[in-house]
Amino acid sequence: MSIEQQSRRDFLKNSLLATAGATLLTNELWAGPKKPSPRHIGVQLYSVRDAIKIDAKGTLAKIAKMGYKEVEGFGYSDGKFFGLTPADYSKTLADNGLTMPSAHAMVTSKDYAGGQLSDGFKKLVEDAISVGQKYVIAPYMVDEDRLQGKKMAEIFNKAGEYCKAAGVKFGYHNHDFEFKKYNGEQLYTTLLNNTDKHLVTFEMDLYWVVVGGEKPVEWFKKHQGRFTHFHVKDHDPVKNVTVEVGEGDINFQEIFNAAKIAGTKYFVVELENYKRTPMEGIEIGLNNLKKLKF
Repeated sequence: MSIEQQSRRDFLKNSLLATAGATLLTNELWAGPKKPSPRHIGVQLYSVRDAIKIDAKGTLAKIAKMGYKEVEGFGYSDGKFFGLTPADYSKTLADNGLTMPSAHAMVTSKDYAGGQLSDGFKKLVEDAISVGQKYVIAPYMVDEDRLQGKKMAEIFNKAGEYCKAAGVKFGYHNHDFEFKKYNGEQLYTTLLNNTDKHLVTFEMDLYWVVVGGEKPVEWFKKHQGRFTHFHVKDHDPVKNVTVEVGEGDINFQEIFNAAKIAGTKYFVVELENYKRTPMEGIEIGLNNLKKLKF
């Protein structure tokens, strides 16, 4: 495992409230659209993690200038987004013609006790709404929680109920460990089979599915309509690390051809490793993604 991949995992493990997001939505978010939904291209801000922590406003301006209209957040902490208050962060997004439909926020078994969700989770949902997000997505599962997949599915359902009442939707983002068996069953299967499709969505990280030895399209067929988001980053078969879209061995077009079955409308570029500067990388990812049909 590379240093960058390890740092990503360590960051997620140690972050109990890593970000947020959401605005009031109509019931169509859960009921399913009656006509084709618009599809969106965004970038996960973890791709530029060092720059955005130093200069959030300047980094967002550069991202907008290269052509992105949407971003996906991470790192919400102490009621702030990259050091900015919700009001200031919202204004910065708006000033640059950006929106943040989704963001990552850690949810663990410690966030649900005695039939109640933690105050920390409730606060992050509140602040998520204030910056105009539609989805709060748990980006990782700590080691001890992987051994209790059905309990985590129950917690995700409770988080989904709370989010729905607030006007947003809850989701889960995978890595590769979800394709290992815990208690005799792949964790991803446990989560998909034991969460309510009306309350919990999934952000499929295509790179990690491939690294986990799985075929994304097969999961779409088994669990149609469950994957509203894709994380789009390519796979270097030699170094076994992330590379820019179009510079690895993942057949994105084949996957995107089945996006309707998956229910996907958000396509989020992400880089965990770099072969050039992060800004150059996400711009190449954007341009190469736009060449594909979806």
